[in-house]
Amino acid sequence: MKRILTLTVLLLAGVYGYAQNDKVDDSLYYAYSAIDDTVEYHAPKRNPIYYFGNPFNDHFAEIRLFAGPYDAGVGLDYTYLPEVWGFNLSGNIGFANLWLSGGTSYRLSKPWSNNDWHLYGNVGICCEDGSFRHIRPTLEAGIRWASPEGIRHFCYSSGTLGVMTNFDGVYFTLGFGLSVGALFSLVLLLL
Repeated sequence: MKRILTLTVLLLAGVYGYAQNDKVDDSLYYAYSAIDDTVEYHAPKRNPIYYFGNPFNDHFAEIRLFAGPYDAGVGLDYTYLPEVWGFNLSGNIGFANLWLSGGTSYRLSKPWSNNDWHLYGNVGICCEDGSFRHIRPTLEAGIRWASPEGIRHFCYSSGTLGVMTNFDGVYFTLGFGLSVGALFSLVLLLL
């Protein structure tokens, strides 16, 4: 199991490194056909963020809730997404288990978009009964919406919706950016 987890982390690191590679043909080029005097235009293969800049935030932190058939609890999620590809870390404390995972995040939005959308995918471990004696592998995937406004590249209002599994059940996750999470916590404290 440790070998599979190690190989998965190394594979994700390699994919992340390849995605940041700048050796892609970036130029807008055209091909001229001498036979029928036609011209074909080919668009660049890179994301427009590389050309127009990134108007979105780079750092995202969220308070999250999760629930499923055998466990429920709260957790924290952090994402660093400088351009198109980034990484994601999450930790959850449930009534029965401890969940830790990490993976990649991909920005779906173009520079001229009004909202910032991301996909994320994680692999990790689930420590059953809160101890490291009984460990199960986990998978997680989800989507994030984030506001383009922030403070020093830190987004304060975002939300995620996702699923995770420890191959014993499927758990749904719901995350709130720190501004919404702080309001939610304040309401709970006042009740």
